[in-house]
Amino acid sequence: MLRIDFLILPILTIAYGLQYYDKAVLGSATLFGILTDLHLTTARYSQATAFFYYAYAVSAFPMAILCQRFGKHLNIFLGVMVILWGVIVMLTPLCKDWRGLYAQRFFLGQVAAFLGVIHSGDETVVHEAGNANQDRYMVVRIQLHSSTSATGLFSIFSGLVNRRLGAVQTSLAPWKLVFLVPGAITVVFGAFLLLLLPPSPLQHPILSIPGYNKLPSHILHETHEKVRLDGNSAVLVEGDESPAEAKWNWSQAREALVDVKIWGFFLMATAIYVVNGSVTVFGPLLVKSIGYTSLRASLLLTPGGATTCISIYIFAFLASSRRLSRTVPYFQTILLVLSCLPPIIGAIMCWKGNWANKAVPLAGYYLLPTFGAPFVLLLGWSTANVQGGTKQAISSAAIFLGYNLGNIAASYILLPSEAKHHYPTTFKTVIGVMCATIGVTLIISLVMSRQNKRRDTEQFAGSRGDGRVVEAEFEKNAVDSGLERDEDVVRDVSDGQNRSFRYTL
Repeated sequence: MLRIDFLILPILTIAYGLQYYDKAVLGSATLFGILTDLHLTTARYSQATAFFYYAYAVSAFPMAILCQRFGKHLNIFLGVMVILWGVIVMLTPLCKDWRGLYAQRFFLGQVAAFLGVIHSGDETVVHEAGNANQDRYMVVRIQLHSSTSATGLFSIFSGLVNRRLGAVQTSLAPWKLVFLVPGAITVVFGAFLLLLLPPSPLQHPILSIPGYNKLPSHILHETHEKVRLDGNSAVLVEGDESPAEAKWNWSQAREALVDVKIWGFFLMATAIYVVNGSVTVFGPLLVKSIGYTSLRASLLLTPGGATTCISIYIFAFLASSRRLSRTVPYFQTILLVLSCLPPIIGAIMCWKGNWANKAVPLAGYYLLPTFGAPFVLLLGWSTANVQGGTKQAISSAAIFLGYNLGNIAASYILLPSEAKHHYPTTFKTVIGVMCATIGVTLIISLVMSRQNKRRDTEQFAGSRGDGRVVEAEFEKNAVDSGLERDEDVVRDVSDGQNRSFRYTL
């Protein structure tokens, strides 16, 4: 399905990247006078960044219902909301003090909740179109076009643009230009989405371009069949019978609530995104505190985006290797642990390094944004180890909640009283949460390993009979759960119900 990839994946990357750019531009604005003009103390600035995620968290569920209700016109709603997002960003220069900024960030967070729901749906479409059960590059496709990967790319882009905007001589304060330009770019991109994005992979867009977004009928038919047959599909096709996966399964919900994996994924997402405070929220201030001017600091932020991308690409390709996964025990676990080490090393360099030599803390800072790698590995790990439509939805919600809580906590990890000592609490926090991520990873891996061994024992015991005991038990679980076998595909079976399922370690 390269044609669908060519259409959807670049759009996802740009949408994620612009959302990050507009959201993180507040950090860059701290280099160009917004703190003084809006009377922002460090505490008020922290609160302003947290307001975004407060709104994001409380608005996610209502926005999800709204998306479901109007899902047949997804391109229209996505385009309109992206345009609205850009307009809210462009209105930031109208704020007169920190109170206005609080309101602006809250409204921006509400729109972000809508876009977050859409992005989750778009990744599902990518997943379905590629037939995730057979596509060996599924992990790479999702991870390379994840929000975290796009964040790295647009960190480079935004650093270069903001540095240029900060040097422009106009009647406007430089920080106001830093908001106006990306907001305008987002508005234009929203208009393109409105016209060029299909409502679904099975429909044509408003403005069809042959060879780009106007797909041949045979591709639409193949996509229709894959969406219909995939047991974990979240996409409903008009005219189809209501699939099992579209129904809320209470047995899977109860299973998810007592599943150690789901709680572990939540804790990992929370811990990982606390590190974001040292990069997106306070990164510009940290780099400037090393001893650089505002313009220089803005430019020096760009290599952090490069380290984000490089780390994600390396670990994503390693994670997709079937040979290594088969031959190296606990390979995915090892990758997750290793991916946590660069941010820890970077934090130690910033905390204990000699700041008289600017290269030491600056190099350490460039390792901090690699926290994106363990997060995308977490996304792949959760996708590979959770089955069942309802249970997968709860797992995704747990990671989403952890992401928000981590970002809220990240807004408060810099203490202004520690400026003379180079903010040791910030870097100690980074070290602590990444070590906690490693610990939770090992616990989850141990739990899944024991479950695999227990299932191997069950299978061995069944094979001593006529070889059909395990299959019979599998069928019994399906029947007890109200499931049916259709063309050798069991719909909506959770990993707990499917005793033939083996967890990826």
